Amino acid sequence: MSVDELVSPDQLRGLSYETASLYGMPHIGCKYTSENINATAFDADDYRRCACCGKSGVPHNRHHEPPRSKGTFLLETPMGKFVLLPALIDLCGSGTTGCHGQRHRNNLKIRWKWDSPEFERKWWNGYFLSRPWHKPNGSWLWDYGCYIFEHAGRVWAYRGRP
Repeated sequence: MSVDELVSPDQLRGLSYETASLYGMPHIGCKYTSENINATAFDADDYRRCACCGKSGVPHNRHHEPPRSKGTFLLETPMGKFVLLPALIDLCGSGTTGCHGQRHRNNLKIRWKWDSPEFERKWWNGYFLSRPWHKPNGSWLWDYGCYIFEHAGRVWAYRGRP
């Protein structure tokens, strides 16, 4: 199934498929504390590790993916309209240092990959989000896909925390 068969240009609202695909995906080590894109917090667990390199015990930042400057995304589907926030990802460093800096310099790439074309279709047609127990950015998404990280010639999958 091609992207053109899944998503119309109108549905993407001027964004690339890759960028739009990151809205509403699960958080890694962070969360929103309200519907406000600026209201964020780290998870209250002691598993504080960079999602990219695994470092702990160093300064971390909550990275918005796509960047916060792009705002929210309105996904219009046959099953309803859904306001999606960027995923929050715990990365070491700041916007200029560590893995967070690597992401801002585009040396670290992050994308979402569905486990099957069927799951991808159910996202874009609104089926998943129309279910009351399927909230955007929820951990339930780990059952259907994973993040793909690319950095310094390495490519690896990241599939949620235990």
